[in-house]
Amino acid sequence: MQKEQPIIVKYIAYLLFLIVLYAIETANIPMEIMGFRIDLLPCVPAAVALMEGPVLGGFIGFMTGMLYDIGFIGVEGLFPIYYMLFGILAGAISMKFLRRMFPSMLLLSTCGMLVLGLVRYGLSLMLISKVPFPLVFQAMCGEILLTIVLSPIVYFPVRNISRRFEKII
Repeated sequence: MQKEQPIIVKYIAYLLFLIVLYAIETANIPMEIMGFRIDLLPCVPAAVALMEGPVLGGFIGFMTGMLYDIGFIGVEGLFPIYYMLFGILAGAISMKFLRRMFPSMLLLSTCGMLVLGLVRYGLSLMLISKVPFPLVFQAMCGEILLTIVLSPIVYFPVRNISRRFEKII
């Protein structure tokens, strides 16, 4: 019973960080730089999966997708499934091949955002709106580069939460 309390507190700490980041991103403050939207939420499942593994990465990924669906950003139900699978896959890859370092989180976040952008393009923009791929790819790369520049805002708090509870258990 004594060991389970810090695990629950760690889950709550990650969820609170995710909710605070979501609240900041969805506030009425303009969150754009040079015309590109700031979206740091995909970094959270990547960072948690890197630090904690596939189980917690999948859980935080699912919660990230739920927050996207709450905000009515895309197709209902797609984001929780995508981010849960992304968290599980990122956690499995990070446990097997990556070190718990900032560049590893950048790699995971970039790949996750790129795949999600291509899925969005393939399922909605190409089929419904007939938007040309170069324009979508330019916007997608701009958002990814902006996320990479601002991703320490996500990585360092997640690393601190992980290290704090690593000592307790």
